[in-house]
Amino acid sequence: MEKSYGIEAARAQLGDIADHARSTGQVISLTRHGRPVAAIGPVAAIKPLTGVQVWLYLGDQEAISYTFPGVPRIGESILVETPDGNENFWDVVNVQWDIRPDEAPAVNVLANEPTKEA
Repeated sequence: MEKSYGIEAARAQLGDIADHARSTGQVISLTRHGRPVAAIGPVAAIKPLTGVQVWLYLGDQEAISYTFPGVPRIGESILVETPDGNENFWDVVNVQWDIRPDEAPAVNVLANEPTKEA
């Protein structure tokens, strides 16, 4: 059964709630007036509903907007299909968050072609 806390009560216990979620893998619901408004859980369990809009920079090419299921991590490989139908792997080398007042946050991902071993 999923645990839930009222948002006001959760404020005073946030550290304990976060530790419980991390150690048990359980997602805890935060409620306001009995209705769920947010969730706390282990990072792997919390996923965006529609994906994350990312500006993907492949080498020295212009940025391309993609929707990913989550923010890529440095060291991960991404398989990208080019307009001509070819597929290439790219290694994520940097992830940058741009956060500005009065604008939606932007996620920029820089990826390079993997080095070819001789």
